[in-house]
Amino acid sequence: MFQVFIIIAWAVLLVLLLYLWADVRETAGLVKEMKRELLRSHLSVRAAESFPNFQEEQQREEREKAEEAGQGKGSQDRPGVLSLKPGEEQVLEEVLTEFLG
Repeated sequence: MFQVFIIIAWAVLLVLLLYLWADVRETAGLVKEMKRELLRSHLSVRAAESFPNFQEEQQREEREKAEEAGQGKGSQDRPGVLSLKPGEEQVLEEVLTEFLG
């Protein structure tokens, strides 16, 4: 009778160890995935800092030049509105007349 209880205790202990092992493996997988996502997001942020959008960079340089020249005080340009070069404006007008009739 005593041997039956010992066998049952060993079986319960084995099941508990298997559950614990499965939890440890699952947690290790989650930690590994979180590290991967953190590294991926960190690298994308660093890449964005290293290679800014060229249009934003050009706008920033133009703003700095305008501030240095003192033109930034009197202009009524809204932030975020792009001003087109004459050639670009002509192309835009041609495309609009073509599509709008």
